[in-house]
Amino acid sequence: MRERDAELSILRNLFRDTLEGNSRIAVVSGAAGHGKTELLGMLADDAQRAGARHLSATASRTEQSIPFGVLAQLFRGEGLPAELDARVGQLLDEALSVASRTADDVDGISPRVFHRLSLALRDLIDWVPGPLLISIDDVQYADTCSLQCLSAVIRRLPSAPVLIVLNECPPPWPCSSLLKAELPPEPRTLRLRLSPLSHRAVHDLLAQQLGPRTADALSADCLAATGGNPLLLRRLVEDNRVSDEPGPRALRVGLQFERAVLDCLYRCDPSLRTVTRQLAVLGDPVAAPLLSRLSGLAPQSLAQALTTLEETGILVDGEWRHPRARAAVLHGMSAEERAVLHIKTATALFKNGTPVITVARHLIAAGRIGSSCEVTVLHDAAEEALADGDTALAFNCLSLAFLYKGNDEHRDTTTAMLMRTEWRADPVTAARRTPALISAAQRLTGRHVSAPIDSLLWFGHADTARVTMEQIEQRAQQSRDLEASAHLHASRSILTLLYPAAAESPGDGASPDDGTDTLLRASSRSQAVLALCGVLRDGPSTDSVLVAEQTLVGSQLSDQSLLPHVCAIGILLLNDRLAAAEHWIDTLVTAAKHQSAPTWEAVFTSLAAKLALRRGDPATAARYAERALAQLPPQGWGVLISLPLSVLLEAHVLMGGRDDALAQLQVTPPDTMLGTPLGMRYLRARGRALLANGQPQAALEDFLTVGELAVRWRMDIPALLSWRTDAAQIYLRGGDTERARQLAAEQLGLAKADQHRVRAVSLRMLAAASPLPERPKLLARAVEAAQQCAGRLELAYALYDMGWAHQELGQYSKGRMALRRAQQIAEECRVPLPARTQPEGPGSQQSAAVKGDGEELAGTLSDAEMRVATLAARGHSNRQIAGKLFVTVSTVEQHLTRVYRKLGIKRRSDLAFALYDGAAVRVA
Repeated sequence: MRERDAELSILRNLFRDTLEGNSRIAVVSGAAGHGKTELLGMLADDAQRAGARHLSATASRTEQSIPFGVLAQLFRGEGLPAELDARVGQLLDEALSVASRTADDVDGISPRVFHRLSLALRDLIDWVPGPLLISIDDVQYADTCSLQCLSAVIRRLPSAPVLIVLNECPPPWPCSSLLKAELPPEPRTLRLRLSPLSHRAVHDLLAQQLGPRTADALSADCLAATGGNPLLLRRLVEDNRVSDEPGPRALRVGLQFERAVLDCLYRCDPSLRTVTRQLAVLGDPVAAPLLSRLSGLAPQSLAQALTTLEETGILVDGEWRHPRARAAVLHGMSAEERAVLHIKTATALFKNGTPVITVARHLIAAGRIGSSCEVTVLHDAAEEALADGDTALAFNCLSLAFLYKGNDEHRDTTTAMLMRTEWRADPVTAARRTPALISAAQRLTGRHVSAPIDSLLWFGHADTARVTMEQIEQRAQQSRDLEASAHLHASRSILTLLYPAAAESPGDGASPDDGTDTLLRASSRSQAVLALCGVLRDGPSTDSVLVAEQTLVGSQLSDQSLLPHVCAIGILLLNDRLAAAEHWIDTLVTAAKHQSAPTWEAVFTSLAAKLALRRGDPATAARYAERALAQLPPQGWGVLISLPLSVLLEAHVLMGGRDDALAQLQVTPPDTMLGTPLGMRYLRARGRALLANGQPQAALEDFLTVGELAVRWRMDIPALLSWRTDAAQIYLRGGDTERARQLAAEQLGLAKADQHRVRAVSLRMLAAASPLPERPKLLARAVEAAQQCAGRLELAYALYDMGWAHQELGQYSKGRMALRRAQQIAEECRVPLPARTQPEGPGSQQSAAVKGDGEELAGTLSDAEMRVATLAARGHSNRQIAGKLFVTVSTVEQHLTRVYRKLGIKRRSDLAFALYDGAAVRVA
């Protein structure tokens, strides 16, 4: 190797000096794997070709305590005189019989033995007829007795033709045996230091072994991975010796490299292996004081050890040069050795204040725990991992904690946490732990008491949930577990919301003490659920919106806050706060993704589908609902399957996809879902699908069942479930106009003045059941109500019915304008309008004239008036229009006054007819 030519030349020159009768000693130092043995071999070949005899020995760490062990190897050379061999053997036996068992203690060796062995060694040198080369490899492990004897002889033979070469891998601290050997001073003793290979040398070696193109591509990476260590480099070449891959390729670091790393470490001092093993277990760089405690080395010794490892090419700046080097160290330990180190490391890190997740990773790697303290660490780490979205780490922490048998309470808590962790991805799998948690209900504490109850409520086991709550409540009151009481109160609220027939009133039962009451009032989990209960029983309200916003702003998404957040979004949707609902749905979907909770993401995606449907966009609603069902299979939804399924049914019906709607009816929800308010929504959606499929009687049964349940549960709020107009539609089709009119009027009477959406539906149905002359007036009110609630589909349907009413009354111009505007809105919503027969009459030939009249009217408006009129026709208030156009409310009012005068209309609702052709909409 080119970069060892200089060192080899120096050794050759020393050998030439011995030919002239001058004894020399060369100490060749270098990190493990740096080519000391190879260099010695080249020198030995040269010496033997020059007629020299070579006596060699290799020191061993395991034989370092044997006196004269290295010297004995030198006397075992081939062809030595028998008499000398016998004499040396007798002296060595005598030395072993009187020597102490440690090589450092040479006082037990008789001076006579030293003297006689020195004479024997001199006789050996004299016996050799020509020059003599004596080499000792790994001399750092040589016994002191051999080195002292060798040094004594060479000092007394300055003119003997002897070259002694000692190969040393320096230990990490200056206490080697060579210091005790009293080697002759310079110039008789020469020290050489082998440095790592340069980039050029690495490139040359790769070019020789793998070709120049590969050398160009890989030399830099090879140097970075090996630090120029020749042994590591040659093994790396073997990993990359692939004959069927011509040309440059990516560097492969494989098994041969790992073996070379272990070879280098085996040749080093044992303390270096201790350091590397500890570093491999730690994984990430740590502070030196902590590593010092873990490795058992003093800070100065540790620093020297790290320096030696960097010289060896394994570390750089205290970190691994290549991850496969760390892998090699880990693979070089047994499973038991790794486990012991991980436990030791975890303990030290915990005492050092390291984050619990880091401590937990070491406990997981060890695969065993033995104390309740370690269980607590694993629990805390699992909580942090879940907050960070690392459900795999949380599951590993809890699975290990579950193995601890020392405490039933810890095991029950672990089971509850495992359930919540698994629930994020698969509620069905998580629910398998419910029976164990029910059995352990009396031992559960704090927030964990709600784990089995939430599972029971999710999958429809309301009665079992109520009984379990009563059992836990008794223990919680006795032990004054305020946190448990708060979560039980929230669970009872959910029971009241989901299962009105099975639940008691939240106010029933024993009143908690003052401390508990304070905690319950602070529970946003209860507040949001109870607020939704209030909306379902009393209708939308401003107070409920305030509670919903407080819930969404005041708590992060978590296992305990999932249903309260769902309730809060539901409140916003039921109050028509669609913009706010959209913002929070997007926020919560993002949070669910961050926390790796596809179950949560599916639930909020289903709410996004409901939002799209409420905005009159069934295509988007269907897409979101299908995505939600793909994220969480139907069996995992429990009673919440109604959320995506009811939206999907309604969306397909609205888009005219009868077959698609019928396909969704093949999904069988749990029977217990029909005992929940969610079941009412499903029944209504199913009724609409059945009606679209030509099964009016079956649909009517569903609609009337919804009405019965709504009345029974005191949830008969037309603004939330307009079942009366659904049923009225069927009565109207069957010819029972009076019954249809009665239901529509009853629903209109129950709707409040500000509930524009349900008023629009009720007025439209009432108009359909009324005599023809009364319809335009009722439908005009329906159009105005639809504009007030921004109900695009309701506006399209009201305009559609209005257009046909005008047509049937012979008012063809008005009818055609209304129909055209209805068709435009329906096309924007991607919804087909009901098919109806074109009435005959003179207006059927007037379409072109009517269209021209509309364009002429729209053309009379200025650009500013056109923008204001267009926004007003879309249902925006004067204040909203002012905000969008950056003008004052007074300016908007003035523009509208001129628009009404120019277009000859008197009411805001007539704008939709006057701007029927959509030209104004495009201008805006």
